[in-house]
Amino acid sequence: MNTNNFYKNLKQIDDFSKIMQDSNYSLIPNDWYVIVSDIKNSTKAIENGMYKQVNFVAALTIIGILNIDRNEDFPYVFGGDGASLLIPPSLLEKSKKVLIEASKKAKEAFDLELRIGVISIKEIEKRGCFIEITKLQITNDYAQAIIRGNGLELAEELLKKEYETFRIKDDISNTYRANFDGLECRWEDIKTLKDETISILIKSINQKNSNEIYTNCIKYIEKIAGNYEQRNPIKEAEQLKLSFNPMILNAEASIFSKNKIGKFFTILKLAFENLLGLILMKYSIGKWGKYKQKIIRTTDTEKFDDMLRMVISIETNQTKKLEKYLENLFLKRDIVYGIHKSDSALMTCLIFQRHGKHIHFVDSSKGGYALAAKELKNRLNFL
Repeated sequence: MNTNNFYKNLKQIDDFSKIMQDSNYSLIPNDWYVIVSDIKNSTKAIENGMYKQVNFVAALTIIGILNIDRNEDFPYVFGGDGASLLIPPSLLEKSKKVLIEASKKAKEAFDLELRIGVISIKEIEKRGCFIEITKLQITNDYAQAIIRGNGLELAEELLKKEYETFRIKDDISNTYRANFDGLECRWEDIKTLKDETISILIKSINQKNSNEIYTNCIKYIEKIAGNYEQRNPIKEAEQLKLSFNPMILNAEASIFSKNKIGKFFTILKLAFENLLGLILMKYSIGKWGKYKQKIIRTTDTEKFDDMLRMVISIETNQTKKLEKYLENLFLKRDIVYGIHKSDSALMTCLIFQRHGKHIHFVDSSKGGYALAAKELKNRLNFL
């Protein structure tokens, strides 16, 4: 039985609040595979000011595997300092080549070690875990994967604890040439319209009441920070400013250039393209007048993959209320959580067609999900 179209044919939900309804989920076929990538020592790299590069490398594996066959549809999750993908067997061998090339580029461009691994769904089930999925319709062009069960968490754990068993080894007989076209990072940090932009991670450790706990957390966040549109850190076109700063354009140039001279000319090319885009958007030429609105509609700011991940814009007093609420749940041993606070958001873009399919991964700047994860792990170790 061909399961390639499993995700494409999956029914969709239309509201993030429905992610805890059991009837919306379907089990992943057991001939599929989990791809996991993780940047080793990402926290240290972020503390050294490399948060843009870390986010960029985390998105590298996603764009590379999506580019294998743009007609295929499969779920993936951007985690700030890593990524998880669920792929059909038809994409496995080419995906391995993509991951090898992504790992090499991370090392050559930024001296970052990208750990890469593949775990079969059969292996996950053999170890007593599972993965089930639904998808949330964001726009006509973009549906976001919502994943639950303990299988993804197991896959990430195996990548770190049994790396030699599950890591992908270079296979010189695999002649596929990886394609990373479409990965961009050309925007200035996006200033919040409120006091703060925060990255939140919430993980239930009360297995019996997890659905209720997550539902209540989402309701509380909506109560204090507003609905999805109101708490979205990117909601006005004026927030989006194309960058001409070589330090920002350097991340993209480093991936697509092999030497300093090539990087220099690539940065000039990106700056020229940004200038052209600025003019086209300013004077609403062709479809460019609505380009920023399209970006806003396709931002990836809230997701679920064995934990709740959100990047929201919020007032300082609301953050304090949220921290108090979450801390009470932590003291009751219902959840562990982590929060990273910033004054802006960082956006890494996947552009398949300039006026067609877009995906824009959003994190809070200067550490985002990675530093929130560090805080969550500290609480987990405290228990």
